[in-house]
Amino acid sequence: MGLENKINYEGEELDRYQPFFGRVLVKFHKNFPTTVVGAAQAINQMVVLQLLPDVYTNQGFPGYDSVCLSYSELKSALERYKSEWIAALSNQKAVYLIRDKNNGKLYVGSATSKNGMLLSRWKSYVANGHGGNKDLKKLVMTQGFDYVKKYFQYSILENYNARVDDSLILKREKWWKNTFDSRNSKFGYNDN
Repeated sequence: MGLENKINYEGEELDRYQPFFGRVLVKFHKNFPTTVVGAAQAINQMVVLQLLPDVYTNQGFPGYDSVCLSYSELKSALERYKSEWIAALSNQKAVYLIRDKNNGKLYVGSATSKNGMLLSRWKSYVANGHGGNKDLKKLVMTQGFDYVKKYFQYSILENYNARVDDSLILKREKWWKNTFDSRNSKFGYNDN
């Protein structure tokens, strides 16, 4: 590592560390008054905090109308970007869609105050793949949890604040189930 133009350091990428590029989170506490920090001074004070499962993309919460996540993206959003996602989903009621990208089948679900709002519902899918739903349980039993991890995609159809009556959310869920015909085993995983 050499100093270039007294501004930047020129470094050399080592092939053996390639699998870790973009995945290592380090902690550095600057405990001295100067504004410029030399690499030699800082490098031994850095502590590796975490090795991320995927490359860090700094993808915070994109807005309710832009949520469309694979299983791994959902898991990552709830675990790695906790503060933004928890704040966005914890007090929201919603009608959401789970799409099986392998066969095109859909599952329409709702998040109400009775079942713990959207954050709680989606955490249950991350935990077991089925969230307690009858037909999704069958799928996990027959195809395995890895099937869900590989093929499921999660999106929000409609979102509402916590003050909206649960009956409206359930009415909208029913409307979406009818619209997508997701109760028909040919097209979906809803059984009610």
